[in-house]
Amino acid sequence: MNNPEPPAYLIRNWRGTLMAALVGLLIALAMAMKWLVEFQVGAAEERRSLEAIARAAQMRCFELASHRATEACRAALEAKRGSAP
Repeated sequence: MNNPEPPAYLIRNWRGTLMAALVGLLIALAMAMKWLVEFQVGAAEERRSLEAIARAAQMRCFELASHRATEACRAALEAKRGSAP
């Protein structure tokens, strides 16, 4: 019982299919990484803008005349920040 070798075109076809699947996976991973980087950059820009708004609000509090008014303003900002999601 001698098993004959499979034809060469079947071996090449199997290897070609594996290579195509690997290339497809590589492309899918590259696209996922591109999306992830864009998402992270957008989130960082949004976070920076929110932090700038918070800093501006803090500066308005420190421009008030009395210490009591400044502390009341800061406490109101902290309460507002704590209630925001």
